[in-house]
Amino acid sequence: MSDDRPGVPRLPEHPELREIAQSIEQFGIAAEILDSSFRCVFISTEASQILGLSASDIDALYGVSVIVRNIESDIDVMRATPEGAVVWWRHNVPIMRHYLETGTREFDEVFAAASENAARVTPVDVAPRAWHDTQEFPENLRFRRYNLGDGQHLHVRINDDTGRFIGVLWLWRGTLRDSVLWRLGRGDPGLFERMDRVVEPGRRPAGILFADLEASGDLSRRLSSRGYFDLIRDLTDLIDSAVITRSGIIGKHAGDGGSALFLTEDFAGSESSAARATIDAARAIRDGADQLGTDDVSVKLNIGVHWGATLMVGQVATRGRLEVTALGDQMNEGARIEAAAKGGAILASKDIIERLHPADAQATGIDSDAIAYTPLGELDGASDKAIRDAGAIPVTAI
Repeated sequence: MSDDRPGVPRLPEHPELREIAQSIEQFGIAAEILDSSFRCVFISTEASQILGLSASDIDALYGVSVIVRNIESDIDVMRATPEGAVVWWRHNVPIMRHYLETGTREFDEVFAAASENAARVTPVDVAPRAWHDTQEFPENLRFRRYNLGDGQHLHVRINDDTGRFIGVLWLWRGTLRDSVLWRLGRGDPGLFERMDRVVEPGRRPAGILFADLEASGDLSRRLSSRGYFDLIRDLTDLIDSAVITRSGIIGKHAGDGGSALFLTEDFAGSESSAARATIDAARAIRDGADQLGTDDVSVKLNIGVHWGATLMVGQVATRGRLEVTALGDQMNEGARIEAAAKGGAILASKDIIERLHPADAQATGIDSDAIAYTPLGELDGASDKAIRDAGAIPVTAI
């Protein structure tokens, strides 16, 4: 049986390569180490996560040369396009030939089926200390579902203290420049890690939050275009901050509203804790929106909170966005609950309130045993769509 658990890298046996590998792990970067025969002896944790390598995948890759794994390996990762392989061969094989002699068992093992072609390659006279490649990957590779674009590799020659060649360090980088990555890195690391944990779609229970600006059309007419832009920007920051600080995942921002999820797996499996975080975030958003108003302009956010027991939650990564999306009837119901809220109110469903354990209910000031509910369809102003999709759901203002 194959082991599909995330792979934990093995450190190289060579003491000096091992020291480099340990530093790479501590630094937390995507990298690989090849030995003096250009066989893989280390793949960092970050690199294995990028490629989606399991423990069995790593076992199969260790000790295999970069040539063999590209032309013979049945692992659906780290394989160049035919055109990219030709470019890589022309650049790298002359360097490899500098260290590998023809007619030896080592040469035949490293180049395998490509040995005859490699034997005709002229070695470089002087091996470079470092060199760079852009690796083109086929679209059907497993990891390309989540990591779009080709890879950048910086190869650094490793010599021991005596000057003897002992291996090559491969440093990996995506297609984005570091300056762009640093700007993207202004986001919250905890949020990005929570998003990364749902890279594979699956059934995940969660608290659901929807928020929308009331009377947005009237506000846009009363404010200058710049003033309205600043308001929406401040509201977006308010929603995001309230969600992030309570361990939620930010959903889609549509115009002047937003959504969020609070997955039970991010609260040690506690539905009560996830429900409480959803309610706390909703109140923080409502109270913060009130502070954005002025004597002339009132800002109200209507909010709905609901519980999703069977949501399909996963990451959507395209060339233009990276976000977490949830699908299911309860998402539609949550949106209808928000649409029925008026005057800056928070409407909460019975489903989410009754997830609260006594301690969490007390902390929110909600007496879940004594609270009264109203079917959504009986609320004044509930739209036909809200009645159709969620009319029977019991809700209460909190």
